[in-house]
Amino acid sequence: MAKRILVLLMTLALVLSFAGCSSAESQQSSTDTEVIIKQESIIQGGESSMTSSDNQSTNDTTSTPSVDVTVSSEEQPSSNPSSSSSEVSSAVSTPSQVEDDTIDINYEWKSHPEDYKLIAFTFDDGPSSRMQDYVNLFAAFEGAGTFFVNGRNFKSSYEYGLAQNAIDYGWDIGNHGENHLVATIGGEGGKEATYEELKKDIMDLTNKLHSNLKNRDGTPYEVTSYRAPNIKPTANTFKLCDELKYPVIWLEYDALDWDTTKTDKNREDVFKYGVGKWEDGDVILCHEVQQYADQTYEYIERYLPEFFRKGYRFCSVSELMELRGITREQICGELNNVDGNRGMVRNIVKAAQQGKK
Repeated sequence: MAKRILVLLMTLALVLSFAGCSSAESQQSSTDTEVIIKQESIIQGGESSMTSSDNQSTNDTTSTPSVDVTVSSEEQPSSNPSSSSSEVSSAVSTPSQVEDDTIDINYEWKSHPEDYKLIAFTFDDGPSSRMQDYVNLFAAFEGAGTFFVNGRNFKSSYEYGLAQNAIDYGWDIGNHGENHLVATIGGEGGKEATYEELKKDIMDLTNKLHSNLKNRDGTPYEVTSYRAPNIKPTANTFKLCDELKYPVIWLEYDALDWDTTKTDKNREDVFKYGVGKWEDGDVILCHEVQQYADQTYEYIERYLPEFFRKGYRFCSVSELMELRGITREQICGELNNVDGNRGMVRNIVKAAQQGKK
């Protein structure tokens, strides 16, 4: 009798145990189903929102373009400029990985550029992770600009990958010196830099870019412009750049992102009042790396749609020259100093007409 009771109890325990497991599995399955449903709802909601936004953009004749940047998410570095290279070095393509034939920068406006005001945005002192942010932003508005870089900031394949990607999207990588040598005070002992010192600073970077980057056609990258650090060229600067056929690029408007004496309002006003005021061919000096560089990005992101709607288009310095019929030979060297080369079209053309001094 006792054995029968024991067998019955053991059987009952097994039944209850099996029932408990089935209940738990059922509950887990129900939870998983709920999660999947929620995820699908979020994704569908996002797609619906995007579709609605796209339709609204289509119906607005003054809307900004909706252009997909073809840099994949795997290729994009973190948008946080404080991210270290070690954190994002694997997230950006190196030059050998870029497939620029998939990138179309033959925007429709380039078939009739005379109908627009062309502006050359320039960004000094990179490269940094902010470079990718600008490439993405300007591609969304059918444009590009110029990065004037320092050679000492290329520390790994990460920085070269950023620069290569910029080139593939139509940007110039301009020469800003290997070590940001200020010609007026950067020589030995704090004296004016000699011709030889300046040449080394420029050529070290030119050779570095030539060896590690490629033009869109696959040939070694050719530097086509120079910006004197602190915008302080000397006679040696012009002599050397005349020999190298490098236009010395100045500016028309300054983002003031280096100037600690200015207020945030001063810096925003540069862009706020630039809409409608900036003229065809104007060169805008900004910084990729500087004390207030993050604010510059915010202001450009805020006002670029207004510039676009007002008939401005954005291109690199070399493309600006090409579209306006200006050759490097016309403007390199000392003659480029006429009126400080402030208006890339207005005053460079005047400089070219005056001939070499």
